[in-house]
Amino acid sequence: HAYQKLMGNKVFLNVIYVQAALDSHHQIVAVEELKILMHLNECQDPTSCNEDRHIIWWNGMGQLLLDGRNPQPYNDTIKHFKELQF
Repeated sequence: HAYQKLMGNKVFLNVIYVQAALDSHHQIVAVEELKILMHLNECQDPTSCNEDRHIIWWNGMGQLLLDGRNPQPYNDTIKHFKELQF
């Protein structure tokens, strides 16, 4: 491990611990769906809007953050989610 030699064992181990904590945080964020606190005046059906958001959350955010083959950074995932139209 070239990085381990470069950083030293103590720093390298701390980096591993921080990475594990960040991975755990991503998993928690992915399963804690954000609730809509207020709908726009133009929203004609808040119940359907909530259901649509729920589906998009699980198919979008959860997948982007939890994809083991291609996990996306949290900020990129939030940006992507905000750009979705529903």
